[in-house]
Amino acid sequence: MRVRVAPSAVVGLAVVALLAGCGQPAATRPRPTASPTPPSVTQLVEAAAHTFMSQMVANNYPAQWNELAPQARAMWPSEAARTAFLTTKFRGAAAVTGFQMGAPTPSSTWVDREDPQVQVAGAYAVPVRVEFSSPAQVLPAGVATDYSKLELMLVPQASGPPLVVGEGPGSIDAPVIVPPSPPTETASVPILMYHVVAPFPNPAQWNSTYAYDLEYGLTVTPSQFAGQMAYLSSAGAHAISLTRLADFLLYGLALPSRPVAITFDDGRESPLQNAVPVLRNYGYTATFFVPSGLVGRYVTTRAGTNPQHYLTWAQIDQLATTGFWIEDHTLFDNTPLWGLPSSEVQQLAGQTGAAIAAQTGVPVQFIAYSGPWPFSTASQSGPAETTLFQELGQLGYVGGAVDARVDSAAQATGEIWQMPRVRMNPNEAGAALGPWLS
Repeated sequence: MRVRVAPSAVVGLAVVALLAGCGQPAATRPRPTASPTPPSVTQLVEAAAHTFMSQMVANNYPAQWNELAPQARAMWPSEAARTAFLTTKFRGAAAVTGFQMGAPTPSSTWVDREDPQVQVAGAYAVPVRVEFSSPAQVLPAGVATDYSKLELMLVPQASGPPLVVGEGPGSIDAPVIVPPSPPTETASVPILMYHVVAPFPNPAQWNSTYAYDLEYGLTVTPSQFAGQMAYLSSAGAHAISLTRLADFLLYGLALPSRPVAITFDDGRESPLQNAVPVLRNYGYTATFFVPSGLVGRYVTTRAGTNPQHYLTWAQIDQLATTGFWIEDHTLFDNTPLWGLPSSEVQQLAGQTGAAIAAQTGVPVQFIAYSGPWPFSTASQSGPAETTLFQELGQLGYVGGAVDARVDSAAQATGEIWQMPRVRMNPNEAGAALGPWLS
């Protein structure tokens, strides 16, 4: 056997080894070592997810920052703000003591729930179950169970380990945990309240002036809505979820500049058709308060007048998976909750929230109360409302949005159950939102 000796030391060692075996019997010659099989994408994702969760158990949030994809980092005010928030959130009864992981699976596109424009394709989903120090003491009731069915989302890289884009239990939009001693925070966040986004109703389709006037008063036309969103964008407003607002009120996590929350009551279909495309264009998230008993219904009188189209479950799923939030608006949006027996509150709110969560796979933690608030301003309340707040907390809710006679953008930690909103009426120019952003 002729062997050409190369000048490389590595090659030289290989040649020596080869020559050393040439004179040995075949049975005793060293067999060449097989190259190790490179890990699969699934194995890389699983390893990265395990590292990320192990760091969470160890409260090593700075190390996690280096493993976040740029899109995930952009959701936070800063690395320091993230570390401070998670350190405060996951302590005491809510301290993370362990975790369990499922098998990674290729998933559909990941969407940032605080900015529907931000989407990442090719992510892998890793089911995660978090173990708390004292799960029965973590508030609100049932939230520990919510942390047993979250997902990490990781994106493979051409070189290097996969990066985390959806942080699961550590995400900025993970279920809210109510701290035992929240700070005292105040904010000015206008929560815009829309109902119908459609052309004005046709009087011929309504059986009375009262019914027509009621529908007209709930309607903002598509062009008016587009003008309002264009104004918000030009004014530098940032749309946030109610979860993001709660992260500030309960933990002091800094809000973006000029925050605004956009909400739609009643579960009508028209906002999906006429408002959602505009929201996506500006990267604005929104919250849809849905009465679960009206899902999928087309309501008219026997004569076919007073038409009202409601979202289907398929459309609700579409919203929930493309960057929007689905929260509770009671069963049929026709019964105020304050003063009711707890059994009726359970039926009209608890069961409806559970139905929505079961459909979307996302916990329901906020409610828009049915009917006008019984006081002039949202900051006012009485014994019946205080009792209701306690009952809703026992059902897993964190806060509520009211429809008071006096609009306000004043939010406060101690009034998270009675957050005021700004009712959006017909024919309002975008510039009318200017004073609320100041």
